[in-house]
Amino acid sequence: MRTTRDTLTALVLLGAVLCSTPATAGASERQIDLRGLAVEVINDNPAWMVRVAVDHPDCIYQEGEEMIASVRSEKGGYLYLFYCDANGQVNCVFPNNVQTDNRIEAGQEVSVPARGAKFRFRVTAPFGKEVLKAVVTSEPLQTLSLDELKGKAATRLTPRTFGLVLKGLVVEPDGSPVGDGQDIRKEKEKFRRDKPEAYAQRCQSWAEHHVEVTTVGQGKPRPDQDQNGKPRAAQRVGVFIGISQYQSSQIRGLQVAHLDAKRVEEVMKKSCALDQTTVLVNEQATLKNIQDLFLNKLKNGTRPGDTVFVFWSGHGGRCADDNGDEPDGYDEYLVPYDGRLDDSDAIRGSMLLDDTFGRWMQELDGRRLVLLLDTCHSGGMAAEGGKGLKGAKGVGAQPRRTKAAQFDSFMQAGLRRLSKDVGQKEIALLCSSKGTQLSFERREGDLSVMTHFLVKQLGEGQGALTLARLHERLGADVPRYVEEQYPGSAQTPVLVDQTTPPLYVRP
Repeated sequence: MRTTRDTLTALVLLGAVLCSTPATAGASERQIDLRGLAVEVINDNPAWMVRVAVDHPDCIYQEGEEMIASVRSEKGGYLYLFYCDANGQVNCVFPNNVQTDNRIEAGQEVSVPARGAKFRFRVTAPFGKEVLKAVVTSEPLQTLSLDELKGKAATRLTPRTFGLVLKGLVVEPDGSPVGDGQDIRKEKEKFRRDKPEAYAQRCQSWAEHHVEVTTVGQGKPRPDQDQNGKPRAAQRVGVFIGISQYQSSQIRGLQVAHLDAKRVEEVMKKSCALDQTTVLVNEQATLKNIQDLFLNKLKNGTRPGDTVFVFWSGHGGRCADDNGDEPDGYDEYLVPYDGRLDDSDAIRGSMLLDDTFGRWMQELDGRRLVLLLDTCHSGGMAAEGGKGLKGAKGVGAQPRRTKAAQFDSFMQAGLRRLSKDVGQKEIALLCSSKGTQLSFERREGDLSVMTHFLVKQLGEGQGALTLARLHERLGADVPRYVEEQYPGSAQTPVLVDQTTPPLYVRP
Protein backbone atom coordinates (compact mmCIF):
# COMPACT_ATOMS: atom_id res chain seq x y z
CA MET A 1 0.00 0.00 0.00
CA ARG A 2 1.24 3.48 -0.81
CA THR A 3 -0.10 6.89 0.13
CA THR A 4 -0.88 9.20 -2.76
CA ARG A 5 -2.26 12.69 -3.30
CA ASP A 6 -4.57 13.82 -6.05
CA THR A 7 -1.79 15.67 -7.89
CA LEU A 8 0.93 13.92 -9.87
CA THR A 9 3.74 15.78 -8.07
CA ALA A 10 2.51 14.75 -4.63
CA LEU A 11 2.03 11.16 -5.84
CA VAL A 12 5.71 10.87 -6.78
CA LEU A 13 6.96 12.50 -3.59
CA LEU A 14 4.91 10.39 -1.19
CA GLY A 15 5.58 7.22 -3.15
CA ALA A 16 9.28 7.89 -2.75
CA VAL A 17 8.89 8.35 0.99
CA LEU A 18 7.20 4.98 1.37
CA CYS A 19 9.29 2.98 -1.10
CA SER A 20 12.79 4.17 -0.30
CA THR A 21 15.19 2.37 2.01
CA PRO A 22 17.53 4.66 3.97
CA ALA A 23 21.13 4.32 2.81
CA THR A 24 22.22 4.24 6.43
CA ALA A 25 20.27 1.14 7.28
CA GLY A 26 22.76 -1.49 8.42
CA ALA A 27 22.61 -5.26 8.21
CA SER A 28 21.66 -5.47 11.91
CA GLU A 29 18.53 -3.45 11.16
CA ARG A 30 17.52 -5.36 8.07
CA GLN A 31 17.69 -8.72 9.82
CA ILE A 32 14.73 -7.87 12.06
CA ASP A 33 11.61 -9.66 10.85
CA LEU A 34 9.30 -6.67 11.08
CA ARG A 35 6.23 -8.28 9.56
CA GLY A 36 6.66 -11.27 11.87
CA LEU A 37 6.98 -8.97 14.86
CA ALA A 38 3.90 -6.99 13.86
CA VAL A 39 1.92 -10.24 13.82
CA GLU A 40 3.44 -12.18 16.69
CA VAL A 41 4.09 -9.52 19.34
CA ILE A 42 0.63 -9.38 20.89
CA ASN A 43 -0.72 -8.42 24.29
CA ASP A 44 -2.25 -11.67 25.48
CA ASN A 45 -3.75 -10.25 28.70
CA PRO A 46 -5.08 -6.79 27.75
CA ALA A 47 -7.19 -4.65 30.07
CA TRP A 48 -9.29 -3.54 27.10
CA MET A 49 -9.91 -4.56 23.51
CA VAL A 50 -8.86 -2.83 20.28
CA ARG A 51 -9.89 -3.71 16.73
CA VAL A 52 -8.50 -2.58 13.39
CA ALA A 53 -10.37 -3.43 10.20
CA VAL A 54 -10.24 -2.58 6.50
CA ASP A 55 -13.05 -1.81 4.06
CA HIS A 56 -12.65 -5.09 2.14
CA PRO A 57 -14.05 -7.86 4.38
CA ASP A 58 -11.91 -10.45 2.60
CA CYS A 59 -8.78 -8.33 3.26
CA ILE A 60 -7.71 -8.66 -0.40
CA TYR A 61 -6.80 -5.63 -2.53
CA GLN A 62 -5.76 -5.49 -6.15
CA GLU A 63 -3.34 -3.07 -7.71
CA GLY A 64 -4.79 0.44 -7.95
CA GLU A 65 -7.55 -0.07 -5.36
CA GLU A 66 -7.83 2.30 -2.43
CA MET A 67 -7.90 1.14 1.16
CA ILE A 68 -9.60 2.66 4.20
CA ALA A 69 -8.73 1.42 7.67
CA SER A 70 -10.82 1.86 10.80
CA VAL A 71 -9.87 1.48 14.46
CA ARG A 72 -12.05 1.29 17.55
CA SER A 73 -10.88 0.96 21.15
CA GLU A 74 -12.90 -0.16 24.14
CA LYS A 75 -11.00 2.37 26.25
CA GLY A 76 -9.68 5.83 25.45
CA GLY A 77 -5.96 6.26 24.90
CA TYR A 78 -3.30 7.15 22.34
CA LEU A 79 -3.54 5.45 18.96
CA TYR A 80 -0.63 4.49 16.71
CA LEU A 81 -1.38 2.74 13.42
CA PHE A 82 1.52 1.00 11.68
CA TYR A 83 1.59 -0.42 8.16
CA CYS A 84 4.14 -3.10 7.27
CA ASP A 85 4.34 -3.75 3.53
CA ALA A 86 5.30 -6.89 1.62
CA ASN A 87 8.98 -5.86 1.71
CA GLY A 88 8.93 -5.55 5.49
CA GLN A 89 9.10 -1.74 5.51
CA VAL A 90 7.07 -0.04 8.24
CA ASN A 91 5.30 3.32 8.21
CA CYS A 92 3.28 4.99 10.95
CA VAL A 93 0.12 6.21 9.20
CA PHE A 94 -1.65 7.54 12.31
CA PRO A 95 -1.16 10.17 13.62
CA ASN A 96 -0.51 12.02 10.37
CA ASN A 97 -0.53 15.54 8.93
CA VAL A 98 -4.34 15.60 8.85
CA GLN A 99 -5.12 13.64 12.01
CA THR A 100 -2.55 15.33 14.22
CA ASP A 101 -4.05 14.46 17.59
CA ASN A 102 -3.69 10.76 18.35
CA ARG A 103 -5.80 10.82 21.50
CA ILE A 104 -8.96 8.76 20.83
CA GLU A 105 -12.12 8.28 22.86
CA ALA A 106 -13.59 4.98 23.99
CA GLY A 107 -15.89 3.39 21.41
CA GLN A 108 -15.27 6.11 18.81
CA GLU A 109 -14.35 4.77 15.37
CA VAL A 110 -11.36 6.41 13.73
CA SER A 111 -10.99 6.18 9.94
CA VAL A 112 -7.59 6.40 8.27
CA PRO A 113 -7.33 8.34 6.01
CA ALA A 114 -9.90 10.70 7.53
CA ARG A 115 -12.87 11.77 5.45
CA GLY A 116 -11.81 14.76 3.38
CA ALA A 117 -8.09 14.10 3.81
CA LYS A 118 -5.79 15.22 0.99
CA PHE A 119 -4.22 11.77 0.62
CA ARG A 120 -5.37 8.23 -0.04
CA PHE A 121 -3.97 4.74 0.46
CA ARG A 122 -3.58 3.18 -2.97
CA VAL A 123 -2.24 -0.33 -3.59
CA THR A 124 0.96 -0.55 -5.65
CA ALA A 125 3.95 -2.92 -5.81
CA PRO A 126 5.42 -4.74 -3.95
CA PHE A 127 2.55 -7.20 -3.57
CA GLY A 128 1.98 -9.95 -1.05
CA LYS A 129 1.18 -10.25 2.65
CA GLU A 130 1.00 -6.92 4.47
CA VAL A 131 0.00 -5.98 8.02
CA LEU A 132 -1.90 -3.12 9.65
CA LYS A 133 -1.22 -3.02 13.39
CA ALA A 134 -3.09 -0.72 15.77
CA VAL A 135 -1.61 0.00 19.19
CA VAL A 136 -3.50 1.99 21.85
CA THR A 137 -1.53 3.05 24.93
CA SER A 138 -2.63 4.65 28.18
CA GLU A 139 0.23 7.15 27.86
CA PRO A 140 2.00 8.51 24.73
CA LEU A 141 4.91 6.41 23.47
CA GLN A 142 8.29 7.88 24.38
CA THR A 143 9.97 6.10 21.46
CA LEU A 144 8.07 8.14 18.84
CA SER A 145 7.92 11.92 18.42
CA LEU A 146 4.40 13.21 17.88
CA ASP A 147 5.75 16.34 16.20
CA GLU A 148 7.53 14.20 13.63
CA LEU A 149 4.57 11.88 13.04
CA LYS A 150 2.04 14.65 12.50
CA GLY A 151 4.24 16.34 9.91
CA LYS A 152 3.69 13.68 7.23
CA ALA A 153 0.95 11.59 5.67
CA ALA A 154 3.07 8.57 6.63
CA THR A 155 6.30 8.39 8.58
CA ARG A 156 8.83 5.75 7.61
CA LEU A 157 10.27 3.94 10.64
CA THR A 158 13.65 2.27 10.61
CA PRO A 159 13.76 -1.36 11.76
CA ARG A 160 15.53 -0.25 14.94
CA THR A 161 12.83 2.33 15.77
CA PHE A 162 9.94 -0.06 15.20
CA GLY A 163 11.78 -2.76 17.15
CA LEU A 164 12.24 -0.37 20.08
CA VAL A 165 8.54 0.49 20.00
CA LEU A 166 7.53 -3.18 20.26
CA LYS A 167 10.25 -4.00 22.76
CA GLY A 168 9.16 -1.12 24.98
CA LEU A 169 5.61 -2.48 25.02
CA VAL A 170 6.36 -6.08 25.97
CA VAL A 171 9.46 -5.82 28.22
CA GLU A 172 11.02 -3.29 30.53
CA PRO A 173 12.59 -0.61 28.29
CA ASP A 174 16.29 -0.39 29.09
CA GLY A 175 17.74 1.30 26.02
CA SER A 176 19.67 -1.82 25.01
CA PRO A 177 20.18 -2.54 21.29
CA VAL A 178 17.37 -4.21 19.40
CA GLY A 179 18.29 -7.65 18.15
CA ASP A 180 16.41 -9.68 15.60
CA GLY A 181 12.76 -10.57 16.00
CA GLN A 182 13.52 -13.81 17.77
CA ASP A 183 15.46 -11.92 20.45
CA ILE A 184 12.47 -9.70 21.22
CA ARG A 185 10.18 -12.72 21.54
CA LYS A 186 12.66 -14.43 23.88
CA GLU A 187 12.96 -11.27 26.00
CA LYS A 188 9.19 -11.15 26.31
CA GLU A 189 8.96 -14.76 27.47
CA LYS A 190 11.84 -14.26 29.92
CA PHE A 191 10.16 -11.14 31.33
CA ARG A 192 6.88 -13.03 31.70
CA ARG A 193 8.62 -15.97 33.42
CA ASP A 194 10.98 -14.04 35.73
CA LYS A 195 8.75 -11.11 36.68
CA PRO A 196 5.12 -12.22 36.30
CA GLU A 197 3.66 -9.34 38.35
CA ALA A 198 5.64 -6.71 36.43
CA TYR A 199 4.68 -8.38 33.15
CA ALA A 200 0.99 -8.41 34.11
CA GLN A 201 1.21 -4.73 35.03
CA ARG A 202 2.85 -3.93 31.70
CA CYS A 203 0.00 -5.69 29.88
CA GLN A 204 -2.49 -3.30 31.48
CA SER A 205 -0.95 -0.21 29.87
CA TRP A 206 -1.59 -1.03 26.22
CA ALA A 207 -3.73 -3.04 23.85
CA GLU A 208 -3.34 -3.96 20.20
CA HIS A 209 -4.80 -5.73 17.23
CA HIS A 210 -3.65 -6.33 13.67
CA VAL A 211 -5.16 -7.34 10.38
CA GLU A 212 -3.26 -9.12 7.63
CA VAL A 213 -3.93 -7.85 4.12
CA THR A 214 -3.08 -9.52 0.82
CA THR A 215 -2.24 -7.23 -2.12
CA VAL A 216 -2.33 -8.59 -5.67
CA GLY A 217 -0.96 -7.22 -8.95
CA GLN A 218 -3.17 -6.73 -11.98
CA GLY A 219 -3.85 -9.98 -13.79
CA LYS A 220 -2.53 -12.11 -10.92
CA PRO A 221 -4.71 -14.77 -9.21
CA ARG A 222 -6.31 -13.82 -5.94
CA PRO A 223 -5.80 -16.10 -2.93
CA ASP A 224 -9.56 -16.70 -2.79
CA GLN A 225 -9.59 -18.03 -6.36
CA ASP A 226 -8.41 -21.26 -7.93
CA GLN A 227 -6.04 -21.49 -10.89
CA ASN A 228 -8.96 -20.89 -13.27
CA GLY A 229 -9.96 -17.70 -11.51
CA LYS A 230 -13.07 -19.20 -9.95
CA PRO A 231 -13.91 -18.40 -6.29
CA ARG A 232 -12.72 -20.97 -3.79
CA ALA A 233 -15.44 -22.44 -1.59
CA ALA A 234 -15.46 -21.23 2.00
CA GLN A 235 -14.10 -23.80 4.45
CA ARG A 236 -15.85 -25.21 7.51
CA VAL A 237 -13.32 -26.15 10.18
CA GLY A 238 -13.83 -27.78 13.58
CA VAL A 239 -11.71 -27.84 16.75
CA PHE A 240 -12.66 -30.20 19.58
CA ILE A 241 -11.09 -30.00 23.05
CA GLY A 242 -12.01 -32.32 25.90
CA ILE A 243 -10.14 -32.69 29.19
CA SER A 244 -11.14 -35.26 31.80
CA GLN A 245 -7.74 -35.84 33.43
CA TYR A 246 -5.43 -33.08 34.63
CA GLN A 247 -1.72 -33.03 35.39
CA SER A 248 -2.22 -31.41 38.80
CA SER A 249 -3.58 -33.55 41.61
CA GLN A 250 -5.31 -30.43 42.95
CA ILE A 251 -7.76 -30.48 40.05
CA ARG A 252 -10.47 -33.11 40.26
CA GLY A 253 -10.81 -35.25 37.17
CA LEU A 254 -13.98 -35.53 35.14
CA GLN A 255 -15.43 -38.68 33.61
CA VAL A 256 -16.52 -37.96 30.06
CA ALA A 257 -15.14 -34.60 28.84
CA HIS A 258 -12.63 -36.31 26.53
CA LEU A 259 -15.39 -38.54 25.19
CA ASP A 260 -17.51 -35.43 24.55
CA ALA A 261 -14.85 -33.97 22.26
CA LYS A 262 -14.32 -37.20 20.32
CA ARG A 263 -18.04 -37.85 19.85
CA VAL A 264 -18.89 -34.30 18.73
CA GLU A 265 -15.99 -34.37 16.26
CA GLU A 266 -17.22 -37.66 14.87
CA VAL A 267 -20.80 -36.51 14.32
CA MET A 268 -19.93 -33.04 12.99
CA LYS A 269 -17.41 -34.46 10.56
CA LYS A 270 -20.11 -36.78 9.23
CA SER A 271 -23.17 -34.53 9.32
CA CYS A 272 -21.97 -30.91 9.29
CA ALA A 273 -19.77 -30.79 6.16
CA LEU A 274 -16.52 -30.03 7.96
CA ASP A 275 -13.48 -29.83 5.71
CA GLN A 276 -10.91 -30.13 8.52
CA THR A 277 -11.01 -31.21 12.15
CA THR A 278 -8.56 -31.16 15.04
CA VAL A 279 -9.04 -33.00 18.36
CA LEU A 280 -7.09 -32.33 21.55
CA VAL A 281 -7.92 -34.49 24.57
CA ASN A 282 -6.37 -34.82 28.02
CA GLU A 283 -2.55 -34.50 27.90
CA GLN A 284 -2.68 -33.16 24.32
CA ALA A 285 -4.62 -30.10 25.49
CA THR A 286 -1.79 -28.14 27.11
CA LEU A 287 -1.94 -24.34 27.15
CA LYS A 288 0.90 -24.16 24.63
CA ASN A 289 -0.79 -26.59 22.24
CA ILE A 290 -4.08 -24.71 22.49
CA GLN A 291 -2.30 -21.41 21.87
CA ASP A 292 -0.56 -22.85 18.82
CA LEU A 293 -3.88 -24.16 17.56
CA PHE A 294 -5.51 -20.72 17.65
CA LEU A 295 -2.61 -18.46 16.71
CA ASN A 296 -1.01 -20.67 14.09
CA LYS A 297 -3.04 -23.58 12.74
CA LEU A 298 -6.48 -21.96 12.73
CA LYS A 299 -5.27 -18.51 11.82
CA ASN A 300 -3.00 -19.62 8.98
CA GLY A 301 -5.20 -22.46 7.79
CA THR A 302 -8.39 -20.42 7.38
CA ARG A 303 -9.36 -17.18 5.66
CA PRO A 304 -12.00 -14.48 6.19
CA GLY A 305 -15.33 -15.96 5.14
CA ASP A 306 -14.59 -19.43 6.54
CA THR A 307 -16.57 -20.87 9.44
CA VAL A 308 -14.75 -22.18 12.54
CA PHE A 309 -16.44 -24.31 15.23
CA VAL A 310 -14.70 -24.60 18.61
CA PHE A 311 -16.04 -27.19 21.06
CA TRP A 312 -14.68 -27.37 24.62
CA SER A 313 -15.66 -29.75 27.41
CA GLY A 314 -13.84 -29.53 30.73
CA HIS A 315 -13.25 -27.40 33.80
CA GLY A 316 -13.35 -23.63 34.15
CA GLY A 317 -12.59 -21.37 37.08
CA ARG A 318 -12.14 -17.80 38.22
CA CYS A 319 -9.63 -15.69 40.12
CA ALA A 320 -9.44 -12.09 41.33
CA ASP A 321 -9.58 -9.54 38.51
CA ASP A 322 -6.23 -7.74 38.16
CA ASN A 323 -7.19 -4.92 35.80
CA GLY A 324 -10.66 -3.73 36.77
CA ASP A 325 -12.39 -4.81 33.56
CA GLU A 326 -14.68 -7.39 35.17
CA PRO A 327 -17.90 -6.09 36.81
CA ASP A 328 -18.03 -9.05 39.20
CA GLY A 329 -14.40 -8.58 40.31
CA TYR A 330 -13.20 -11.88 38.85
CA ASP A 331 -11.30 -13.05 35.81
CA GLU A 332 -12.68 -16.31 34.46
CA TYR A 333 -10.59 -18.99 32.80
CA LEU A 334 -10.67 -22.37 31.10
CA VAL A 335 -8.42 -25.07 32.55
CA PRO A 336 -5.94 -26.76 30.18
CA TYR A 337 -4.39 -30.13 30.98
CA ASP A 338 -1.33 -28.48 32.61
CA GLY A 339 -3.23 -25.82 34.57
CA ARG A 340 -1.92 -25.22 38.11
CA LEU A 341 -3.50 -23.86 41.31
CA ASP A 342 -0.37 -23.32 43.43
CA ASP A 343 -0.79 -19.54 43.74
CA SER A 344 -2.07 -16.55 41.77
CA ASP A 345 1.05 -16.41 39.58
CA ALA A 346 0.66 -20.10 38.72
CA ILE A 347 -2.99 -19.60 37.87
CA ARG A 348 -2.33 -16.63 35.61
CA GLY A 349 0.62 -18.32 33.99
CA SER A 350 -1.02 -21.68 33.29
CA MET A 351 -4.75 -21.08 32.72
CA LEU A 352 -6.52 -19.76 29.61
CA LEU A 353 -7.77 -16.43 30.99
CA ASP A 354 -10.90 -14.83 29.59
CA ASP A 355 -9.02 -11.73 28.35
CA THR A 356 -6.48 -13.95 26.63
CA PHE A 357 -9.17 -16.07 25.02
CA GLY A 358 -10.88 -12.92 23.76
CA ARG A 359 -7.63 -11.71 22.19
CA TRP A 360 -7.04 -15.12 20.56
CA MET A 361 -10.53 -14.99 19.07
CA GLN A 362 -9.60 -11.69 17.44
CA GLU A 363 -6.90 -13.52 15.50
CA LEU A 364 -9.76 -15.20 13.62
CA ASP A 365 -11.39 -11.89 12.72
CA GLY A 366 -13.39 -12.17 9.49
CA ARG A 367 -14.24 -15.83 10.05
CA ARG A 368 -17.60 -16.94 11.37
CA LEU A 369 -16.67 -18.28 14.81
CA VAL A 370 -18.99 -20.58 16.78
CA LEU A 371 -18.06 -21.56 20.35
CA LEU A 372 -19.74 -24.59 21.90
CA LEU A 373 -18.89 -24.75 25.62
CA ASP A 374 -19.75 -27.52 28.04
CA THR A 375 -17.67 -26.19 30.93
CA CYS A 376 -17.54 -25.74 34.68
CA HIS A 377 -16.18 -23.25 37.20
CA SER A 378 -14.06 -23.53 40.32
CA GLY A 379 -16.88 -24.96 42.45
CA GLY A 380 -16.54 -28.25 40.61
CA MET A 381 -12.79 -28.12 40.12
CA ALA A 382 -11.13 -28.72 43.48
CA ALA A 383 -9.97 -32.25 44.29
CA GLU A 384 -11.73 -34.00 47.16
CA GLY A 385 -9.82 -33.04 50.27
CA GLY A 386 -7.45 -30.97 48.17
CA LYS A 387 -6.59 -27.31 48.05
CA GLY A 388 -9.21 -24.97 46.69
CA LEU A 389 -8.76 -21.70 44.82
CA LYS A 390 -8.18 -18.74 47.13
CA GLY A 391 -10.56 -15.85 46.66
CA ALA A 392 -13.03 -17.80 44.52
CA LYS A 393 -16.64 -18.21 45.55
CA GLY A 394 -18.12 -21.66 45.91
CA VAL A 395 -14.84 -23.55 46.01
CA GLY A 396 -15.20 -27.14 47.10
CA ALA A 397 -15.99 -30.59 45.81
CA GLN A 398 -19.17 -30.89 43.75
CA PRO A 399 -20.87 -34.17 42.89
CA ARG A 400 -18.86 -35.89 40.19
CA ARG A 401 -21.60 -35.57 37.58
CA THR A 402 -22.02 -31.79 37.89
CA LYS A 403 -20.23 -29.04 36.06
CA ALA A 404 -20.94 -25.40 36.92
CA ALA A 405 -20.96 -22.73 34.25
CA GLN A 406 -19.25 -19.56 35.49
CA PHE A 407 -17.03 -19.28 32.39
CA ASP A 408 -20.13 -19.35 30.22
CA SER A 409 -21.30 -16.22 32.04
CA PHE A 410 -18.07 -14.44 31.05
CA MET A 411 -18.38 -15.52 27.45
CA GLN A 412 -21.89 -14.15 27.17
CA ALA A 413 -20.73 -10.72 28.36
CA GLY A 414 -17.40 -10.99 26.54
CA LEU A 415 -18.93 -11.62 23.14
CA ARG A 416 -21.25 -8.67 23.57
CA ARG A 417 -18.23 -6.52 24.47
CA LEU A 418 -16.36 -7.62 21.35
CA SER A 419 -19.38 -6.82 19.21
CA LYS A 420 -20.51 -3.57 20.83
CA ASP A 421 -17.26 -2.01 21.99
CA VAL A 422 -14.84 -2.91 19.20
CA GLY A 423 -17.20 -3.83 16.37
CA GLN A 424 -16.17 -7.46 15.89
CA LYS A 425 -19.05 -9.43 14.38
CA GLU A 426 -19.72 -12.99 13.26
CA ILE A 427 -19.21 -14.68 16.64
CA ALA A 428 -21.68 -16.95 18.41
CA LEU A 429 -21.68 -18.85 21.70
CA LEU A 430 -23.78 -21.84 22.68
CA CYS A 431 -23.07 -22.73 26.29
CA SER A 432 -24.29 -25.55 28.45
CA SER A 433 -26.14 -23.56 31.11
CA LYS A 434 -26.80 -20.19 32.65
CA GLY A 435 -24.07 -18.65 34.76
CA THR A 436 -26.08 -19.31 37.94
CA GLN A 437 -26.64 -22.99 37.13
CA LEU A 438 -24.65 -26.20 37.15
CA SER A 439 -23.95 -28.29 34.07
CA PHE A 440 -24.30 -32.06 34.42
CA GLU A 441 -22.76 -35.25 33.14
CA ARG A 442 -25.30 -37.95 32.28
CA ARG A 443 -26.06 -40.63 34.86
CA GLU A 444 -25.43 -43.16 32.10
CA GLY A 445 -21.75 -42.16 32.21
CA ASP A 446 -21.38 -41.81 28.45
CA LEU A 447 -21.44 -38.05 27.73
CA SER A 448 -22.24 -34.71 29.32
CA VAL A 449 -25.92 -33.79 29.17
CA MET A 450 -25.75 -30.96 26.64
CA THR A 451 -23.20 -32.82 24.55
CA HIS A 452 -25.45 -35.89 24.41
CA PHE A 453 -28.37 -33.94 23.01
CA LEU A 454 -26.09 -31.90 20.74
CA VAL A 455 -24.84 -35.15 19.19
CA LYS A 456 -28.37 -36.48 18.92
CA GLN A 457 -29.70 -33.39 17.13
CA LEU A 458 -26.78 -33.18 14.72
CA GLY A 459 -26.50 -36.89 13.97
CA GLU A 460 -30.06 -38.16 13.87
CA GLY A 461 -31.83 -35.31 12.11
CA GLN A 462 -31.91 -34.56 8.42
CA GLY A 463 -31.88 -31.36 6.42
CA ALA A 464 -30.50 -27.93 7.23
CA LEU A 465 -30.26 -26.90 10.88
CA THR A 466 -29.51 -23.36 12.01
CA LEU A 467 -27.71 -22.54 15.24
CA ALA A 468 -30.86 -20.82 16.55
CA ARG A 469 -33.00 -23.89 15.83
CA LEU A 470 -30.40 -26.17 17.46
CA HIS A 471 -30.51 -24.04 20.60
CA GLU A 472 -34.31 -24.18 20.61
CA ARG A 473 -34.24 -27.99 20.58
CA LEU A 474 -31.52 -28.22 23.24
CA GLY A 475 -33.54 -25.79 25.32
CA ALA A 476 -36.29 -28.40 25.50
CA ASP A 477 -34.22 -31.61 25.79
CA VAL A 478 -31.56 -30.59 28.34
CA PRO A 479 -33.81 -29.11 31.07
CA ARG A 480 -36.21 -32.07 30.79
CA TYR A 481 -33.43 -34.62 31.35
CA VAL A 482 -31.91 -32.71 34.28
CA GLU A 483 -35.27 -32.25 35.98
CA GLU A 484 -35.94 -35.99 35.71
CA GLN A 485 -32.49 -37.26 36.69
CA TYR A 486 -31.44 -34.57 39.19
CA PRO A 487 -34.61 -33.47 41.01
CA GLY A 488 -34.44 -29.89 42.24
CA SER A 489 -31.75 -28.91 39.71
CA ALA A 490 -32.01 -26.94 36.49
CA GLN A 491 -29.81 -26.59 33.42
CA THR A 492 -30.73 -24.24 30.59
CA PRO A 493 -28.50 -23.87 27.50
CA VAL A 494 -27.82 -20.27 26.48
CA LEU A 495 -27.19 -18.84 23.02
CA VAL A 496 -25.49 -15.52 22.27
CA ASP A 497 -25.49 -15.07 18.50
CA GLN A 498 -23.84 -12.12 16.73
CA THR A 499 -23.74 -13.78 13.30
CA THR A 500 -25.58 -12.49 10.23
CA PRO A 501 -27.24 -14.00 8.28
CA PRO A 502 -28.33 -17.12 10.25
CA LEU A 503 -25.56 -19.66 10.65
CA TYR A 504 -26.19 -23.26 9.60
CA VAL A 505 -24.58 -25.86 11.84
CA ARG A 506 -25.82 -28.58 9.52
CA PRO A 507 -25.97 -27.22 5.95
